[in-house]
Amino acid sequence: MFGYCTEMRQLLHRIRRRRSRLTVVPYLGYVIDRYDAPRARVRGRVLRHAAAGLEGSVPAWRTLAESLRWFVSREVVGVPVTVTSDQETVRCVSDDEGYVEACVAVAAGAGSRTRVRLQAAGAEAVVGEAAVLPDSRRPLVVSDIDDTVLVSAVTKPLSMVKLALMGDPSDREVVAGMDGLLRDLVGGSTVFYVSTSPWNLYHRLMAILSWHDLPVGPLLLTDWGVSLKKWVTEPALAYKRETITRLLEDFPNHQVVLVGDSGQHDAEAYAAVARRHPDRVRAVLIREVQPSPHQQARDLADQMRRDTVVPFVVGSPETLAAAASDLGLVPR
Repeated sequence: MFGYCTEMRQLLHRIRRRRSRLTVVPYLGYVIDRYDAPRARVRGRVLRHAAAGLEGSVPAWRTLAESLRWFVSREVVGVPVTVTSDQETVRCVSDDEGYVEACVAVAAGAGSRTRVRLQAAGAEAVVGEAAVLPDSRRPLVVSDIDDTVLVSAVTKPLSMVKLALMGDPSDREVVAGMDGLLRDLVGGSTVFYVSTSPWNLYHRLMAILSWHDLPVGPLLLTDWGVSLKKWVTEPALAYKRETITRLLEDFPNHQVVLVGDSGQHDAEAYAAVARRHPDRVRAVLIREVQPSPHQQARDLADQMRRDTVVPFVVGSPETLAAAASDLGLVPR
């Protein structure tokens, strides 16, 4: 009996130690060109523990368990983190949600990805990556995810939650025609996914994109939670407008192509960016969600055609592909 109790105490001690161990979760960043020398914008999060990523087809209960672990993960505030590249080391501190962000110099000509090391006090070092854009003036592609490239049932909240929490990568469907359009638009460059999905689903979304052979690029997501400053999540319209504006600042020599759908606030957010930066937005392509056409998106497109020189197209994936071809954005 004494030996059994000792073993139990040792096991509980190991579990407590494992749970108390800090982990830095890195997110794919990107190398910006707003400075004389390349710098990588790197982002991550400091947690008490993190769930492992799932790949391929797995039972629904395991997918749900893994999803819930990400949503109940304990962020750690005020942890010093050093970010080291092949050029320099910068220091930052995790914010009130555990997030860290740094801008660190990197060597030029590092291929399609460059690596940095993130080291938090009391945690093992991890390697993060930043996407490197090819040396061309091809427009950047900024795309939504839910119901733009992946069928997500955004207009049906219960179905959407079930699919997001219990569906594995093989369960998700790609919007027919949008996958090919996105690949053609991106070409040999990269894509920036601007979505109101939570950071808690970051690894799930990355796995889904890879599983379906969709272009993989930085995911710019939102922080979900309840606090005095926010309720559940940031307003979609403001978030997307501000995030895209920041990308324009990070890539002052590039235009952008904005891809979204009529189901949420993509059309309004993209129109606001296009009105403010008409010389920077090469085109806006809005997939019309069926079976309920959103007349508001079509009315907005008509207004944008009157007010700006930015091509603003609303329609089916086939309509968008034809417009992209006419504009010289994709091969004929």
